[in-house]
Amino acid sequence: MDGKVGRGVALHFAPSNVPINFAVSFTSSLLAGNINIVRLSSKAFEQVDIVVDCMKKTFRDGFRDMEQYLILLRYEHDDAVTRYLSSLCDVRIIWGGNRTIETVRAAKLPPRAIEMAFADRHSVALMNSDAVIRADIKKLAAGFYTDTYYMDQNACSSPRIVIWFGGRVDEAKALFWNEVERLVETDYDFRDIQAIDKLNQLCLLGASGKEARMVSWDNRVMRIEVSCLDTGLMDYKLGGGYFFEYTADNLNELVPILGKSCQTLSHYGMDAHELQHFVTDSGLRGCDRIVPVGKTMDLTFKWDGFDMIETMSRYVYCPDYIMKQILDAPAE
Repeated sequence: MDGKVGRGVALHFAPSNVPINFAVSFTSSLLAGNINIVRLSSKAFEQVDIVVDCMKKTFRDGFRDMEQYLILLRYEHDDAVTRYLSSLCDVRIIWGGNRTIETVRAAKLPPRAIEMAFADRHSVALMNSDAVIRADIKKLAAGFYTDTYYMDQNACSSPRIVIWFGGRVDEAKALFWNEVERLVETDYDFRDIQAIDKLNQLCLLGASGKEARMVSWDNRVMRIEVSCLDTGLMDYKLGGGYFFEYTADNLNELVPILGKSCQTLSHYGMDAHELQHFVTDSGLRGCDRIVPVGKTMDLTFKWDGFDMIETMSRYVYCPDYIMKQILDAPAE
């Protein structure tokens, strides 16, 4: 028989690219039973203010005891402060990418403390062209827009490459991308610097020797068609509407881009269970989430291969035979 309690003090470093993420992080830790110290991003986000105001109201309305389990703070990058806070914690949760992880890890943890690190990742969208032809194309494009443009592709779960399957790829591409372009033109705030960054990244890709060509000339939706998928392709990724495209005959062609850095597979017109079996049976080191197009930004307590509540919990183990002895013991 197992009992679960919190590990103790959880120290969270919230990311600067997904404002609401801090709430998912500390909520999972609260449910595990931990005291929480959360370093918020120094960037100002309206979403953070809204959540904090709701928390304050909740505490006032009868849940004041919960205040002792949560400290929210901001401080500029300060190694001394990070070292001190890290010395107090039993679990450290780092969001924000490889550079942030490297910086925070310079602060040592107590011997029994554990760490959950959410590194830089990329994600992939799989499209069945035959299903796209039959789709409610406005709804499909709106879901893809949410997955990508809503966070300028800065979220790890935002697709950077679109893989096409099926027998009507050219027709499906035209239908799909025309609707995405229409939506981006009306809803997306495009900045001049993004056009420069995209051109610069395209030139770097060309200089690398990889075989690729630009198939769209709209700066808002830049599509780069590649002739093969290799492990270094994502070194040339970018955001703000910059997509690699590839047409595949089978799932095995995807293996080079599904390493440890791959987080989410979004799909339309594909069998989710078939994709799951492909990931597990192929022994892939990446692909922690498989979700429909339009759902990549849905934050849950299972993320990057972690069951967050379980990982932040401590098990108090009592074998069944000992528990049986306790239950069967005569009362005094």
